[in-house]
Amino acid sequence: MKLKFGFNVVHKPVEEYFEYASEHNLTHLEIDLIKEHSFIETFDTKRINKLRGLSGKFGVTLSLHTPYTINPSDKIPMIRDANIAYLKRCILVAHKLNAMHVTTHLGNCNGLPSWTRMRQQALERLSTNFREVLKDCEKYKMKLALENVNPMPKDSEFFYLGDNIKDFEFLFSKLESPFLNLCLDVGHANTNEGPLVYIQKFSCKIINVHFHDNNGKYDDHFDVGKGNIPWEKVVDAFKKIKFFGPFISETFKAKPHESRGALLEYFDQLGNFA
Repeated sequence: MKLKFGFNVVHKPVEEYFEYASEHNLTHLEIDLIKEHSFIETFDTKRINKLRGLSGKFGVTLSLHTPYTINPSDKIPMIRDANIAYLKRCILVAHKLNAMHVTTHLGNCNGLPSWTRMRQQALERLSTNFREVLKDCEKYKMKLALENVNPMPKDSEFFYLGDNIKDFEFLFSKLESPFLNLCLDVGHANTNEGPLVYIQKFSCKIINVHFHDNNGKYDDHFDVGKGNIPWEKVVDAFKKIKFFGPFISETFKAKPHESRGALLEYFDQLGNFA
């Protein structure tokens, strides 16, 4: 099976990237919904039909990435309900686009007065809220990919959910659904437990991968090979679990096709991936 590479689309409307992607053997576009030109409400019937046509014409698959600002773990009912409604809208739009999945962050929380207690309460709320979203995932046969994130500084009163493996272990045990999966961000994982542990623990849950590099401390989004991620071991681990992609480039300096080439070199060193 052929490896699938793509990139995260942020700065311009996704319609402007299909030709570039096709020219450089990049077969997946992840649409980041954070900018005005890609707000979820811009995906009306006319735009959805156009994107489906471009997807078929260029042989490029699609997925959606919700804004990092979303917080489906919020304890305020009105905010919680708005987040759930937003995620459901994303699931519906992804279904209409024939997208592969929707990627989302888990949310955030204030750690005072007790990090441990506040985190557990937030995870409990999150699992309850995701149950509502998963009903739509099941209805539309659309997968939801939870993305692991980098941790905040240790002296911060604020923390992200999903900045450690235990959060995912809890959620996957509470929500046993084939539509709930993992977007493994290799760079984020490198700032905490490391990507190899995620690959080993969640091999059957990984449905897409974000790749970029760093030195293990900050979320730098360096080019592949410019940090200390052990790419040979990471690629070998993907080979062992037979994960073929999509591998989504999130490097800040290198262009997507350059990032694809840099990561592909590590795969080539291992020989036949299949």
